[in-house]
Amino acid sequence: MRRTSLDLATGCLAYCALAASISLAGCGVEEGSSTVDLAKVGCAGCTVLKGGTVFDGTRAGRGAVVIEGDRVRQVLFDEREIEAADGEVVDVTGKTVLPGLIDLHVHSLSVAGPYGYFDVELHLEDHTKAMLRAGVTSYLDLGSSQHVIFEQRARIDAGEILAPELFAAGPLLTPTGGHPCYHGSPPGDFCIFIDSPADVGGAFEELLPRAPDFIKIVLESGRSRSLPHLTTASMAAVEAAAEAAGVRVIAHAAESADIEAALGAGVTRFAHIPDQDRISPELARRMAAEGVVVVPTLAVTDGLYRTASGALSELDDPRIGDDVPAGVIAALRDPAQLGDIATEPFRERIRQSRENALANVLTCYQAGVTVAAGSDAGNPGVFHGLALHREVALLVEAGMPPLDALVAGTRAAADVLGRPDLGRLEEGARSDVVVVDGDALADIGALARVSRVYRAGVLLDRDALALPRKTSLARKPTTGAGRGETCLAASECAPGLACGPDQTCAAACSASAGCAPGSACLLDDRSPTGGTCVEGDGCDPLQQGCENGAACMFWGNGSTSCWYAGAGSDGEPCDAAGLCAAGSVCDGSSNTCRALCDPREAGRAPCPGGKKCVDYSGFAGLPVGVCE
Repeated sequence: MRRTSLDLATGCLAYCALAASISLAGCGVEEGSSTVDLAKVGCAGCTVLKGGTVFDGTRAGRGAVVIEGDRVRQVLFDEREIEAADGEVVDVTGKTVLPGLIDLHVHSLSVAGPYGYFDVELHLEDHTKAMLRAGVTSYLDLGSSQHVIFEQRARIDAGEILAPELFAAGPLLTPTGGHPCYHGSPPGDFCIFIDSPADVGGAFEELLPRAPDFIKIVLESGRSRSLPHLTTASMAAVEAAAEAAGVRVIAHAAESADIEAALGAGVTRFAHIPDQDRISPELARRMAAEGVVVVPTLAVTDGLYRTASGALSELDDPRIGDDVPAGVIAALRDPAQLGDIATEPFRERIRQSRENALANVLTCYQAGVTVAAGSDAGNPGVFHGLALHREVALLVEAGMPPLDALVAGTRAAADVLGRPDLGRLEEGARSDVVVVDGDALADIGALARVSRVYRAGVLLDRDALALPRKTSLARKPTTGAGRGETCLAASECAPGLACGPDQTCAAACSASAGCAPGSACLLDDRSPTGGTCVEGDGCDPLQQGCENGAACMFWGNGSTSCWYAGAGSDGEPCDAAGLCAAGSVCDGSSNTCRALCDPREAGRAPCPGGKKCVDYSGFAGLPVGVCE
């Protein structure tokens, strides 16, 4: 990671000391009042944005925004020309000034490529740059590897990284085998399994030391597969534990029945609008009466549908590479990598889901349900930063007036976070300010035409943040991280250590012989050290027994760990990722699954089909064989 610093100009702010007798709209007096002296504003060392339309998070009109340091000092609404007597003056004629945008559903570590697309690079910094360039000055991460996302939050809060303010949930609470940690996958620190109310106490003991901003629970019965579902009793136990800890709960929901079940457990915040069926007007009225907030994430089904239909027009914009990693762009353009997304059955299913979601937003809005904006960035075709512009436009397409759609992406979102200093332009609010070309109230598409972004009063150099410029966001470089500590870049680990694929520092290596017993060398041709010693978890490949039906695999040098399981058993083909069911391994030369066996007991437990147990103990570093 390069350590060049951004060329950022500190934004000045302006405040005008007006005569006590002057009445100002936006300062406790009705909009439209005027006096002769109102036109005089400004002070030394301040910035005044004047001449355009101002949206303050609630209303809009012609006016000026006065900001000072990291706070908004004053907002003036007046149809007449406002003159700045002193300070830096920025003419925003023909533009809209609005609060920094807030995205309430982001997956910071997920790339927006097709399902199954894999990229070993950690694109956290790329995604952060894209959000800043888009005017997203705060966001809520609703599901990422917890040791990485909480480390990122800590560095942002300490001022070590230029970034939007980050709120994070960390891992997801879901039943064993539930979305997104389906049966056969190791949960890592991404999922915590809740199968009964008795599991909630242990989950909170693990979570609360990390100080999560939200607790996310998953209600997902499955689309193409049947999935286990959180019980109402478990949801109620989570809600009670979260209330006692002073943490908010938000629920992933896919169907109207999920909403009803969650309401019965006291949960009132939802991370999606159901898209598998239609919400009835009666349910919408109940939601409104119980103070529900819904974050629709329309951009997900929209992005999938447009990808499936070949209509993801962003890919044709030559500037897309400024915000989206090149590998993601290439993968979305490659029909071979789209897989099931490109099939007609998928296209029809996702078209219906998109229509359901749009209709449900309108039903909820008309019933008085609070709608706040979130994109679910990181899903296929749902690009960080850019997707929030799309989300707000989709709220308008669903039937919300542009002003209310803008409220959803600013003030309403800030209220969900419990932060009255965000999402508005008013005295004392943090000076996160965005300027876009055009009138966003008349043309919601103007939201995507960002010309200026102020983060806590600092004017960002948007050109420097474009991905090809490779500008570092680090204000204070991290170096010397020890073994087992989180690393967000290769350069952060102490000498002799390397940043491993799990984003922790481990011993550098070029072969497993250079690793301690119980760890194997994972080579990476892009790593300056060649590879890292990855410590196993000690599972038994013969007994298996990994949580969630994952497969215990051996890697050599005595290293074993629970890994993703495929479907094929002995003699059956390996899946596309070279995976087999628990108890089998993939023979890459024939792409066939081979059963594991114990070379010490080959006579008592013979291999199927008359095969022989070939001893792999020399490589594995522990007694194990493969039926060949």
